[in-house]
Amino acid sequence: MTGGRWRLIATPLIAIAAGLGMGGLSGLVVFGDWLRPVGAVLGATAAVVVLARLATGRPFLPTVAGALAGAWLIIVAYVPGPDGGTTWIPRGETLSQLREVAEHAYWYAQNSVPPAEVEASLAGAITLAVVALFLVVDAFAVGAGFAASSGFILLAPWLPALTLERRVPTLALAGALGAWLAVIALSRRSDRGSWRSRARDGASPAAPAAALAATAATLLVALVAAPLAIGGPGWGAMPRLTLPASLGGGARLDLEIDLRNSLTEQSATPVLTYTSDSGKVDVLRGFALATFDGTRWDRDPLGDTAPATGVLWPEDTGSPLIADPGTVSIQMGSKGQDRVLVPSAPRSLVAGSEWRYDASTDEVLIDRPEGTANLRYTVRQALDFHTEESLRAADPLIEDGGDAAVSPRYLDLNERIDIDKVRQVAQTVTSQATDRYETAILLQEYLRGPSFEYSTEVTPTGDDAVSTFLADGRGYCVHFATAMVVMARTLDIPARMAIGFLGGAQDGDGFVVRGRDAHAWPELYFPGHGWVRFEPTPAQQTGQRPSYAEPETTEPTDPELLETVRPTNAPERQLPTAAPTAAPAPTADEAGGFPWLAVLGLAALAVVAAAAALWARRRSRADAITDAESAWATMRRRLGDRAGDDTLTPAETELWILAEGPDLGDDARAALGELRAAVEDARYAPAASTVDAEVLEGWVDAVAHAAREAERGAQTRG
Repeated sequence: MTGGRWRLIATPLIAIAAGLGMGGLSGLVVFGDWLRPVGAVLGATAAVVVLARLATGRPFLPTVAGALAGAWLIIVAYVPGPDGGTTWIPRGETLSQLREVAEHAYWYAQNSVPPAEVEASLAGAITLAVVALFLVVDAFAVGAGFAASSGFILLAPWLPALTLERRVPTLALAGALGAWLAVIALSRRSDRGSWRSRARDGASPAAPAAALAATAATLLVALVAAPLAIGGPGWGAMPRLTLPASLGGGARLDLEIDLRNSLTEQSATPVLTYTSDSGKVDVLRGFALATFDGTRWDRDPLGDTAPATGVLWPEDTGSPLIADPGTVSIQMGSKGQDRVLVPSAPRSLVAGSEWRYDASTDEVLIDRPEGTANLRYTVRQALDFHTEESLRAADPLIEDGGDAAVSPRYLDLNERIDIDKVRQVAQTVTSQATDRYETAILLQEYLRGPSFEYSTEVTPTGDDAVSTFLADGRGYCVHFATAMVVMARTLDIPARMAIGFLGGAQDGDGFVVRGRDAHAWPELYFPGHGWVRFEPTPAQQTGQRPSYAEPETTEPTDPELLETVRPTNAPERQLPTAAPTAAPAPTADEAGGFPWLAVLGLAALAVVAAAAALWARRRSRADAITDAESAWATMRRRLGDRAGDDTLTPAETELWILAEGPDLGDDARAALGELRAAVEDARYAPAASTVDAEVLEGWVDAVAHAAREAERGAQTRG
């Protein structure tokens, strides 16, 4: 085939290959309806390229036209206007909105646990990458005539799968390979001479019938074939992947479900509705997690199950059901699971033979193909089962070995955790407790106190997420619950984490529970009474404490005691004894060589622009010393490489600075020690730091000046 026709047919084939390249994300994201908008933008962009190639003989002008069209379509589809509506005409503020979307996509990608649900900003970033891949390959293969070599660029989206040795969807990979081979076959008569001559060959417009057929084929394959191939039959059989922390931008609390996604304003989708004759329920419990390795929770192993009849509770309540039970009628949504959501108290329900109960995990299972999807059921719960009196009554049983009734795994502590430091904090916080109930209340109130802040925008690092959280004081429900579980275990109290939903919001005569109501909480064991929920998460997420967990007025823990128990962020890090050697230059794959730059060029520009703006804002505020934290950040910036890695704790940073480079002198060493103590107080002591800003600034100047003079002296002597 000669003339412009082969080029018009090659363009939709390249669109197919680019769209199927999303199959390389297997295991990293959850494929679903978001594929169709991606296909729509890709198809429309490819159609513009085909139509532009009909109107001009210039080889690369169609690529420019397609890039402009694709950029506009991405803005329309994924970048909201200032009022939240569609941005049909880009304006001055569009760039700012685009930057916000890029920042959110970058943050979401860095902090989501694979396989992640794809929300709007991440879908926009993927769309940008796919459209960029198509345009680069089309310009390279059709515009410049390098059809065979373009296959190396098409390989780029599959590199994560090849690097991590993951399985990929065979249909998608075969389709991409077949499309590329077809492009090579179509260009076989235009493979001689220079690239300029090959580009000019056949650049004249094709017949209208051929142009119409090519445009229709482009839209068809990009809108239908690619999304169906990626999400088609057999996709659910592909294995899911959990990335190690080193590949995910730092360790995080990694659950089988990622609660952070549900806790943001992006997740307003209803999960279930219910009515209750006793008002809103506290929580609806799904399942339990027992094993924690420092960053990741694993599900409780399933124990022996029995028919879900009678009173469902881990301990014998001594009666068919507590008097005056409350009734809750639940209607599940269309997204099902295999665990039935029930109140966190003794309960009973009308169940068929497919309903089972596991007392060891306090989970209700249902064996039906669709799980709990669209399930309607009624639960009768024991109201006010937990009381202060009943929980205190469990204390005498502890001395008689009552904890032996539960598995010893509920006391396990992974060696990655700085156990001694966490135990010191727990013992100091609970020093006034006289029984297990008071111990639990003091742990709960410590975490709900002013030293901690609720935030879903956290990126902890290292292998010990508990110590990081206790040091930084910022996190969401998973962090608060995990900290209380681990602190309780250091005090020899069996504890575990439970996952479910808060009671939701009133909607007419009933209540609606949405994705953002997803919640995690700790459960502590009380012999003879069972597993008891406590609420360490601050009120902006959980609301009121359980009625039995309301604390009495007590004297605060002595600040001087807490000052001596500061957890470290990186207990396993070894301090350097000599100057570090220069790191080897990264390989092309590690640094994002030519294929990645070609595929993600436009996406990288948006991310770099957002990162540059954030860096500029932070740098402009770097010298404004108002407290110990800002003084510490300013000192680290002024020292540069001599300050070491930013994951070092203050104490580790001090040792690094003293070991790195020439001696600072006695005065500077003293100033560094004072500054380190001030920032530790600010982070760990309940009373925080009380050092004046002028004093902090003087310490920073002393350290920075001494370091600068020491370096100059060393250079002079050298």
